[in-house]
Amino acid sequence: MFEVVANIRLRNRWALIAIALLISVSVSLMQYFFSVQKNDANIINIAGKQRMLSQKIAWHGDKLLTSQVPSTSHQQSLDASLSLFKANHQYLLLKNDNGQYKYLSPELIKLYMQSPIELDLRVQKFIQQVEGLLYKQEKINPDVFSVKRMEGLLKYLDQAVGLFEKASVKKVAWVSSAELFFWLLTMLLLIGVLRFVFIPMEKQITKALLKYQQQKDFAQQVSKNKEHFIARASHEFRTPLQGFVTSIDSLEVSNSQKSIKTQASYCASRIIAMLDELQDLQALSLGRWALKPSNENLLQSFNKVLLGYEFGYNQKGIALVRALDSTLDQAIKLDHQRFQQVLAELVGNALKFTEEGSVTVKACVSNKQLTVTITDTGSGLTKPVSRSTFDSSNQNNHFQGLRTGLARVQYIVDAFDGNIVFENTSPNGVRVTLKMPVVIDESAPSFSALLPINMHCLVVEDNPLNMHILTRILSQLNYSYECAKNGKVACEMATKNEYQVIFMDLNMPIMDGFEAIKKIRIFDANTPIIVVTANTSTEDMKLVYEYGASGHIHKPICKQAIVEELVNVCISSGTN
Repeated sequence: MFEVVANIRLRNRWALIAIALLISVSVSLMQYFFSVQKNDANIINIAGKQRMLSQKIAWHGDKLLTSQVPSTSHQQSLDASLSLFKANHQYLLLKNDNGQYKYLSPELIKLYMQSPIELDLRVQKFIQQVEGLLYKQEKINPDVFSVKRMEGLLKYLDQAVGLFEKASVKKVAWVSSAELFFWLLTMLLLIGVLRFVFIPMEKQITKALLKYQQQKDFAQQVSKNKEHFIARASHEFRTPLQGFVTSIDSLEVSNSQKSIKTQASYCASRIIAMLDELQDLQALSLGRWALKPSNENLLQSFNKVLLGYEFGYNQKGIALVRALDSTLDQAIKLDHQRFQQVLAELVGNALKFTEEGSVTVKACVSNKQLTVTITDTGSGLTKPVSRSTFDSSNQNNHFQGLRTGLARVQYIVDAFDGNIVFENTSPNGVRVTLKMPVVIDESAPSFSALLPINMHCLVVEDNPLNMHILTRILSQLNYSYECAKNGKVACEMATKNEYQVIFMDLNMPIMDGFEAIKKIRIFDANTPIIVVTANTSTEDMKLVYEYGASGHIHKPICKQAIVEELVNVCISSGTN
């Protein structure tokens, strides 16, 4: 594209320079034309005055000759007219430095200087005779001012005026022809610019745009394929993980087996974390990301993360020191899941780069601000941490994992309107300080208080394990339920029975959740439908809401997620 622009720019510059030169020449010719017109008009005016002055001189001279008493007024007028007549005649016959006449054309030179007319000589004799009369230098022939003599002089003066006008017309014609020539040349150049600059430029730009549009379409298709792959892979992983996590939580083990349960819980949480990383990376790269705040106990959010890392710290022999203030033990409104991701990334990095010693996690809430400090005794930072450090493309191969953690941390912290600082400590180690505003809603009722009672639910799920987990949670909430193994069965049951809420999976045989939602909404527009799926595709989530879904939950599910979504959709729909 840059080569196309450079080529077009070069052609355009030369075309503009040529046009500018032609326009400049045309303007110069116009200025010359105006100057010639002005000068020729002055010359023609002087030549015309010569006729008038010769008549005036003849009249005053005749009066002086025929008058018995000298007239001062005639004498003064004759003197003034003669002086002007002489000056004009000399001006018309001016020569340049090369000795050539400035205002006389070849025809005028012939008229003034060559026989048989020799107008210059005639004028000189006329001037000489008038001067003799005026200054009494010699005897004057009375016929000098006769009508016949004056008609001959006026005839040649008229001829001179005509020749001056003819010369002026020739100059104007020449300048006009030159202007027309340059105008035609400019038009030809413009046509050439259109033919050899703009038309090729249009073709090159069209070709380049087509090429880049194809590349854009290919990149969008690759991005869409990647999104679908990640969504599908996430779905396939989360479905068995649901049962794995629930089974671990349900295990009752002896004290000697608690470390094994902790290890299994740690491994499961790491797999879920990696799936979240892939999902978040896709969402961040497409700009499809937003916080989902909820009122939860902040201390429990800390404990969930730190409990999951206890096994890793114990296995490496690193002490995980907690200094969690009592101000954390209250309901705080924020996106707890995203905050836990940030905390897990920072605690995980501290473990990764600390070979011995301890990692201290200190946190408190003060003046509606959460301050978290994580201090390790590792090797420290080799260089200051900037925003570019969070870009996974700038990280070297020393980092483990998917190499998306720090980038996700920065996105989430920015969304929280928070600030994160990395600094070395003495004698070694790194201190990470996270500060972010929080909202404390002491008057907010608990989710349990907002939950509807005596609800009868329809669970649509083809996977027996997922159906078992969801129905067990509903039983814990004292809700009754019925089950359908696909969308077709669900539609038949929804037409016959009344349900307060429907839990709908998306990927099922015979009839999937998308089609089932559309069909149910034909005859039932009010019953809340909560989508329960491992599908994380943004396009699919947008589609289910267009079909009539009321909310959604991503697998693996937990009781807290079910409670929150039930409260949200039931409040929106007015279900009691």
